[in-house]
Amino acid sequence: MKKAIFLFMCIGVLMNGQKFSDYRARYDNFDENDSHAMEFVDVYIREAKKVKNYKELSQAYRDAVYFSKEKKLMYADSVIGAASLAKDSDVIGNAYLTKGSIYYFTLRKYQKALDEYLRAWAYLENSKDSYLYHKNLYHIGVVKSYLGYYEEAYKIFSKCRQYYNTQNASETQPNLRHNRKRGYLNSLNQMSICLILLFRYKDAEPLVSEGLQQSANDKDFDLERSYFYKLKAILGYLERNDREALADFNTALAGIEKVNDFTNVSVIYYLKGKILLRNNQDQQGVGYLKKVDSIFQQNSFVLPATRETYELLIDYYRNNTDPKKELYYTNQLLKFDKILSADFKYLSTKIHKEYDTKVLIESKKKLENTSRFGYAIAAFCLIGLLVISGVGYQRIWKKRKGELVRTQAVMEISGEESQETNSVKSFKLPEHLVADILNKLKHMEEKNFYLEKGLTQSQLAKKLKTNTAYLSAIINEHKGCNFNTYINRLRIMYAKEMLTNDPLWRKYAIDDISRECGFSNRSNFSKLFLEMTAMSPVEFIRKIEQGVE
Repeated sequence: MKKAIFLFMCIGVLMNGQKFSDYRARYDNFDENDSHAMEFVDVYIREAKKVKNYKELSQAYRDAVYFSKEKKLMYADSVIGAASLAKDSDVIGNAYLTKGSIYYFTLRKYQKALDEYLRAWAYLENSKDSYLYHKNLYHIGVVKSYLGYYEEAYKIFSKCRQYYNTQNASETQPNLRHNRKRGYLNSLNQMSICLILLFRYKDAEPLVSEGLQQSANDKDFDLERSYFYKLKAILGYLERNDREALADFNTALAGIEKVNDFTNVSVIYYLKGKILLRNNQDQQGVGYLKKVDSIFQQNSFVLPATRETYELLIDYYRNNTDPKKELYYTNQLLKFDKILSADFKYLSTKIHKEYDTKVLIESKKKLENTSRFGYAIAAFCLIGLLVISGVGYQRIWKKRKGELVRTQAVMEISGEESQETNSVKSFKLPEHLVADILNKLKHMEEKNFYLEKGLTQSQLAKKLKTNTAYLSAIINEHKGCNFNTYINRLRIMYAKEMLTNDPLWRKYAIDDISRECGFSNRSNFSKLFLEMTAMSPVEFIRKIEQGVE
């Protein structure tokens, strides 16, 4: 029956003058990775070859990429080959974008993806095709977001959202309107991710709601809707609406698992695991964390957001006196960090050297400095974990925890918990005690207690007339981070406020500013300032002086 339908369609195409748009109309309603569409795509490929229309041939191969399951890279190379023969910059740039998307979204090979995106940018940077220009810009934003440059990525996605949300009267074909809406929803999704990673949860909420509303009641955008449910669940997790968050994660999984997006699946498993652990459902929670490790084993990919999975598993098996499994997950974390450090070093260097537009020239120095810092952090993590596996690790590890936690704040989705805080068992504190400690903390914040150099959690607990366990639990739950991150955030906020409002501060040396803010050295202050503001202290001062801030 299928062969008869296929033959009928081919005859129909011939009778209608063999318009290439007719070929595409035959498989417009097929889903991605549906190999049945390849019967019709193959006819399109043969006809484009026959008349040597290389622009159409490139499009035909691009469609083959979309519908093929196992030969996506092969067809992507064919797209590039046909595009090269077409000798059209837009067609060639789009071909490299196609291959980059396969590496990034299907294979999760970030280094190779960036190479293809940058090759595309060489052809599309000055393109008059605004759709292709923004399509490439979107993918550059995706890489920036992965690297941790959330402010810059957010600005890129905002531009893309504005472009895709503008109706184009010339786009009368349904597939063009469909692509524009998909670009709009994807930009909205990426903007929400950046806001969450920047701790701007309230700003993210309306974007997530808009995404859910715009993708509702349209089967063509079921997958996009699944991603918005994932973000809704993350916001619920951050607000500790655990039951609702778990339900939304399950809704998201139903769609995301269908397309084998193991990256987002691993994030969902990780956060479901954390929710269950903090609700004292240890076995179920650990089960989800193990699923994250299974994905890592199968795909050899890493996502910074899921790194804490291994710290949680190491803690769990250490507390349950299972040295064999503790050692296994320690080794897995070493492997994870090795891949992560390689990705960050390579990607940051490449994007700094080759992505050079007028809009982002000012960010080049930040990219270079941040990439070196990211690599140094990863190397530090490796050293710290090696120390753990040796004799006498406990004493040294306590000194290193603060540094590792700051690293986690950059990489995690929530930045809420760390190894230090996970060692504290979950328990319910009396409400009057929590209120009392929070009031004391608020009073001490007003008095700038955090400027005291070398302040420890134990010292602060004594000042508050409580113990470190209670203080740690309250800071984690009500401040959304661990003690070290809490103190450093206050110090950096203080530095920003003083630099913004006091001209004399802008004349101080960075060494003096760091000491005034309670830091022991300039290097530590500068690194944390860069992490939390996406610019160095010198750049921040310069922007204020120029009237930017």
